[in-house]
Amino acid sequence: MVNKHKIMQDWVQRFLDDNYLYFEAADAYPNVRTLVPNYGDYVNRTDILGAKYKSYSFVFVGYERIDMGASDSNINTENMAIFDRFIEWLELQKEQKNFPDFGTNCSEYDIIILQNMANLAMITDDNLAKYMLGVRIDYKEE
Repeated sequence: MVNKHKIMQDWVQRFLDDNYLYFEAADAYPNVRTLVPNYGDYVNRTDILGAKYKSYSFVFVGYERIDMGASDSNINTENMAIFDRFIEWLELQKEQKNFPDFGTNCSEYDIIILQNMANLAMITDDNLAKYMLGVRIDYKEE
């Protein structure tokens, strides 16, 4: 059986040239990136021939220092630019049909970016921000 979680981690890791991608959980430090799956192998529908149309959805999580207004730093906009670059990378992968390979019985892949920008999910007492961006990979499994 194909380990779709490992395939997804390796696929997203390509975006992170100089940073390691953790899976599900990691300590919160600046520049930490984590892939947190929502659904792996969720069956959306089955056609009359038995092919299953599935989704693998995940949240790309990142931690960065944030400026709470104490300076005129551009750090907050730079943080958002990191996630904008991830969105651009996903769009490029879709355009070039460079999808995660879930096996020979899977086809008709699509990448759906579930929001147009990352959410600021949390700010810790020491000004560490947690950003989150939802993504879904749809595919057909026969």
